[in-house]
Amino acid sequence: MPDLNRWIDRTAEFLAHHKGLPILIGVGLILLDFLMVLLHRLTPGLPLLDLAAGLHCFLYLGLLTALLGGLIAEVL
Repeated sequence: MPDLNRWIDRTAEFLAHHKGLPILIGVGLILLDFLMVLLHRLTPGLPLLDLAAGLHCFLYLGLLTALLGGLIAEVL
C-alpha cells in the first residue's frame, strides 16, 4: 500500500507541473485513430487494423484521456 500512495503522490506532482500533457496525449490518440481509419480505407484486409479501425478504440481512449486530464488539471 505505501508503494501505491507514493506512486499517486509522484503522479499528482508530475501532473501539477505538466497540466496540458494528458490533453495533448488525448489529442494524439484521436489523431492516431483518424490515421488508422484512413489507412484502413486505403489498404483493406489487414486483420488487426480492421479490428482497431472498426472499434475506434483509440478515439474513445483519446477522448477519455483528454477529458479526464482536463478535469485533473483543474483540480491540481
